[in-house]
Amino acid sequence: MNKNIKKIIAIGIGLSIMTGNMIPVLAAEKVDSSESITKQTITDENSLITNGQAISNKPIITLEKIINSAIDNSDKLSLKSKEIKMYRDKMKLQEKINDFYDSIDQKVYDFPYDKLELQVKQVNQSKEFLKDQISDDITSKYNAIILKQMDIAKAKTNLKIKNKELNTVKTKVSIGMATENQLYDKNIEISSLQNDIKAKEDSLKNNTDYLGVLTNLNISNYVLDSNINYETFRINGSTDKYFDNKIDSFLKYNDKMLNLTKDYLEELKDDGIKDILDGNIPQIPDKNKFVVMDQDTGTATFNSSGYALSLIDYLQKQQIFLKKLDGYGAYLEGKYNMAEGKIKLDDARKKLNNGLNEAYSTLLDLENKINTVKEQIKSTNTKLRYAKSQVDIGMMTENNYEAVVLKSEDLDTSLRQLINTYDKLKNSIQKPWILT
Repeated sequence: MNKNIKKIIAIGIGLSIMTGNMIPVLAAEKVDSSESITKQTITDENSLITNGQAISNKPIITLEKIINSAIDNSDKLSLKSKEIKMYRDKMKLQEKINDFYDSIDQKVYDFPYDKLELQVKQVNQSKEFLKDQISDDITSKYNAIILKQMDIAKAKTNLKIKNKELNTVKTKVSIGMATENQLYDKNIEISSLQNDIKAKEDSLKNNTDYLGVLTNLNISNYVLDSNINYETFRINGSTDKYFDNKIDSFLKYNDKMLNLTKDYLEELKDDGIKDILDGNIPQIPDKNKFVVMDQDTGTATFNSSGYALSLIDYLQKQQIFLKKLDGYGAYLEGKYNMAEGKIKLDDARKKLNNGLNEAYSTLLDLENKINTVKEQIKSTNTKLRYAKSQVDIGMMTENNYEAVVLKSEDLDTSLRQLINTYDKLKNSIQKPWILT
């Protein structure tokens, strides 16, 4: 219980942290083409780059397909199934234990069996929560790969631009319009870009390989679907009621376990578990009471069999007494743990509610930021069309135009990052358990 409470509190903290930071990862989403940077191709390319990925004959794999593969391949989910089976087996064992106590006329409490039954339901719920957590984690990793692919594609375009600039500097040096030092600096810049691309490609390979391990798929055999979908989210009616319902769903079985424990403790109290404090401590039999005097001869004899039976009775009463003392001690500890658990659960509710409220406020602010970037993209597209016209009339070089386009593509990346942050935050509001 305490371990679960700590996790719950961590979620509230996690939500608060999330509202203060932008998370630079992508969601699998789709944006209207008029809301993305429009790049007009001036010269033919050997391959067309779309969202950072070269078009190839490889099949496209969707985020949904990869998530399903990760769920099917999850050892944690398999372990959850085994945990459910364990509790069900324990329920069968508890039934046998209850039958035994019933056969010797001892009271049978419902709590042990009911607790196991509740644990089965709780683990079933946590199994479904785990699927949501896997989905969220795989989405982040999937989108991080797409973002790296886009970043590498932009870096390669930049390298191409810089190589053209290098040729220009070489020409200028040959006619005395640039110095050898300028040529040297340009070579260093290009070498640095090449090293940066190599490092990014290595990182991309590591990320891709790890996603393959999680999904049992050879990701390199596919092209990731980089479409993105942006759907705004609004809470209709009371936000407090919405958040309370989400928290109630999340903590449903924690509440049920507390109530079940409370009822059990009340039952123990009604059955007089405290009465042991007023009971007499069993006394060891007095041997003198088992000495018998022969009236005729005056000879004393010891009733060993009677003493043995009395000693056995004493040991039995002693065990029962100790068991009741231990039971009362466990009862007192259980009362405290229940009170502590209730306080921590109430505190977790408050933290979660506050975190969800902050998350929702941030979500609304993100929507405004996304709309702003969309407008910036529209404005940039207009500027790019003008720049293209300048190239057509010879007022701007193709290389300079490519550099302007490359810089403007940062807005595309920013939009994707914002949309993904929005989507991730929306999911954390709808399914707060994904942050455990």
